[in-house]
Amino acid sequence: MPTCRDVIAVVGAGSVGSVTAWWLARCGARVVWLAPRTGGGEQPGSLAALGVLMGHCSRRLRGRSWRLRRTALALWRQWLPLLGPVPQQWGLTVLCHQPDEVERLQALVRQRLGEGCPLAWRTREDLLSRWPALAATDLQGGLWSPQDGQLDPAPLLTALAEATGHLGVQRWPAQVTDLKPEGRNWRLQLQASDPDCPATLLASAVVLCTGLGTGRLLAGLDPLILDPSVRLNGPMTPVLGQAAALHCPMLPPQGLPGPVVWRGVHLIPRPQHQQLWIGATVEPGHQSQDHCFEQMLRLDGTAPPWLRQAQVLCRWQGIRARPVGRPAPILATLAPGVLLTSGHYRNGILLAPATAAWTARQLGLLPPDAP
Repeated sequence: MPTCRDVIAVVGAGSVGSVTAWWLARCGARVVWLAPRTGGGEQPGSLAALGVLMGHCSRRLRGRSWRLRRTALALWRQWLPLLGPVPQQWGLTVLCHQPDEVERLQALVRQRLGEGCPLAWRTREDLLSRWPALAATDLQGGLWSPQDGQLDPAPLLTALAEATGHLGVQRWPAQVTDLKPEGRNWRLQLQASDPDCPATLLASAVVLCTGLGTGRLLAGLDPLILDPSVRLNGPMTPVLGQAAALHCPMLPPQGLPGPVVWRGVHLIPRPQHQQLWIGATVEPGHQSQDHCFEQMLRLDGTAPPWLRQAQVLCRWQGIRARPVGRPAPILATLAPGVLLTSGHYRNGILLAPATAAWTARQLGLLPPDAP
């Protein structure tokens, strides 16, 4: 069993926890990754996600959100080759259906080009001449972002788990039930079905990538030891998302130009002929609603015939954690040696690299290629 000396505990089995455990180990840290394996029909957020990376096409013009997105995209480009083959699609099209949005989106294109981001505007005529499947009476055009895209979540998490193992990371399938200071270190109380898993872990630092479980862990901490400048106005709130795999026999031969955002709904081409992923709904709480799923499939009543005739092959759902009273995500040092990186809402996979890099800096770790 590791001693507390230089052991960093990373808590969380999703994309943020996975990337963080891998990157800290790449930076030379001794990492114990506490990642319980979940079961049942409801999948954790990262596995239920579609893996869409909306960075440069985000309408955030400045501030932390834009910086995180831009940094994360650059890091994914650097880090993916280190993880082996992960299915990925580069190039994202965001369709515009509102005439009063055209000028605003074209201004976004100009701003991004000035920042060195190759965003482009495609006219309605250009889009329909290449991809008739995008036909809609109110289509105005669309943003084309060649450096945004999509990563397949399940193969990505598998690749990260294998890569952390190669780096010597110990992955314990345990849930953290309590967290207490012990001298200058932290004692984590663990619960696991595996009898070989220790009941406690003493660590010099703890990184909480815990989503909806964050409130339960923080509730047991003495408020006097928490940094008063970090104000958490409330627990995370759950937001459910539904998605589906479709077979679309009427989809035109040209298919789609890659991942497409159509009225806020993501359409992701799959390797199989005439198959797509579609998602995801935004439903407060833990309970899914059939009318939200049907509304998504119909694109709020505007779906083209090839989509209306599609066959649902399977459907799934997951829960995202959204912060209350502050923007997503939360990146904060709660106390000496305790970092909270949580509440990424719909952008966990996109922002995971920027989150991991921030965590390493907070812990004083240098990148592996630093002099």
